[in-house]
Amino acid sequence: MLLSSFFAASLVALSSASQPPVVNSRAGIFHGRHLPTFHQDVYLGIKYAPKPERFAPAKLADDNSTTHLNATQYGVDCTGYGSDTNTLVSGGWTTLGEDCLHLNIIKPIVKKRKEKLPVLLWIYGGGWQQGATSDPSRYNLSYIVQQSSFNNKPVIGISINYRMAAFGFISSKEIDATGNQNLGLRDQRLAMQWVNRHISAFGGDPKKVTIWGESAGAYSVGDHINAYNGDAGGLFRAAVMESGVAVGAPLNGTDWYQHIYDNLTASVGCANATDTLQCIRDVPYDKIAPYGYVGLEWFHVRDGTFIPRHGQASLAQGRFAKIPIIVGTNTDEGFGVNGVDTDAQAIEQLTHSKRWNVNATVAGRMLKLYPNDPAVGAPYGWGNRTWPQYGAQYKRYTSIATDLTMFAPRRLMAESMSKYVEGVYSYRWDAPKFNNTPTTIGVNHFSEIPFVFGNPEQTITPLGNSIENMALSRLVGRMWASFAYDLDPNGHGVSGVPTWPQYSKIVSNFVFRADESYIEDDDDRVDSVAYINSLVR
Repeated sequence: MLLSSFFAASLVALSSASQPPVVNSRAGIFHGRHLPTFHQDVYLGIKYAPKPERFAPAKLADDNSTTHLNATQYGVDCTGYGSDTNTLVSGGWTTLGEDCLHLNIIKPIVKKRKEKLPVLLWIYGGGWQQGATSDPSRYNLSYIVQQSSFNNKPVIGISINYRMAAFGFISSKEIDATGNQNLGLRDQRLAMQWVNRHISAFGGDPKKVTIWGESAGAYSVGDHINAYNGDAGGLFRAAVMESGVAVGAPLNGTDWYQHIYDNLTASVGCANATDTLQCIRDVPYDKIAPYGYVGLEWFHVRDGTFIPRHGQASLAQGRFAKIPIIVGTNTDEGFGVNGVDTDAQAIEQLTHSKRWNVNATVAGRMLKLYPNDPAVGAPYGWGNRTWPQYGAQYKRYTSIATDLTMFAPRRLMAESMSKYVEGVYSYRWDAPKFNNTPTTIGVNHFSEIPFVFGNPEQTITPLGNSIENMALSRLVGRMWASFAYDLDPNGHGVSGVPTWPQYSKIVSNFVFRADESYIEDDDDRVDSVAYINSLVR
């Protein structure tokens, strides 16, 4: 927005106490906020693209070096929720939800340093169906940026919004005919282009960008590594992937998505329209949004360009960006289902799940590779303990699901990329986010997030007041920032920590624990993981 009279008055009022930071760039004149507690300047809600046409690619925001822009507040989330609750309509959705392509820049104040700062760019997860940059409890980048400064390896933190669910990942024969698949991933790529073009004005180095994500965000990072046959376009030089890689998430095609598209058009009264795509483009956002965010069925699709083939094939053919990476999973990722009591029910779940996409032959082989023995099932390290309320084969099925979704693809990516590049680092996260209880079992999905972001005030995933937890948080935050700074996570400055070897040198994982981290051989479940990695999903 243009610098309003209200905002101008606010700047004048603040100037007596502290002068708000201002950046002059080709994109505009950005008025940000100073955070004295962190010794950082932040520029929030920067639009990298104007409101896009629904179900069509976004376009990079035009440059206008003379326009004043308020960069003091987070932008609206892509679901229609934002930091300004006054924008919400009575139904819970606002048309601003489609004008959501913003990014945030967190810059440490660094004196006597001439070189530009490396950039660590965060892509949130949430099943490609939920998430936002305006989540300061879980995804507050100030803490990890602060740790980078404490370690004398300062980085700029950036987080980006992108379209999700139907608005970012819809597919059908109607969509395919326009070539507009994977819009959420293309939004992310556009944000990277904005960063590449403008981050120098904020003190960042466009040649030293590390992209970083968790879950769907990590799968997104993997897609960018494989995109366009590995042509990164100079947009990033390294990547960090937590619980997600370049393979593993289903690449369900048009047949899978067509019924979802048809249900969406029927739900908003467009089923009988001559042009159903144009009809759902014209439906008011607050009418279509409740149907566009239903379910967790939204995945990337092969489109022949951005995603030219299965990720596994790209890795096997060496058609991916040859860059250093950190890649890892949590010990007990999960993603199983409750209520599996028999072999027949396990096969039914595997063959009909929207995530696994395997046939009966593969499902039968999986059951042979994963015996119904609680002592070897997930969550691991619990011996013969079972949770019958979740199903007689809960631990067996959870073990299968963990390996299909996360563990096996992680090993495949580490093995494949280390054949081509130096600087591949693999980890296993073995510190739970909460104390284990009957309802929170093992080191499951999302366990590492509160540690990595290091916010002691988190309310959703608290670290608590544990000295060990805070020490582990400081270690992993510094490792990630050190990797972004000089492509080596070992430059963290914390004593008593084993050196993290490159995967090409020693086939191993760095195991993160609150009591004592260590190095392990990456040899768990060799036969079953090898079988999973022989499949193309």
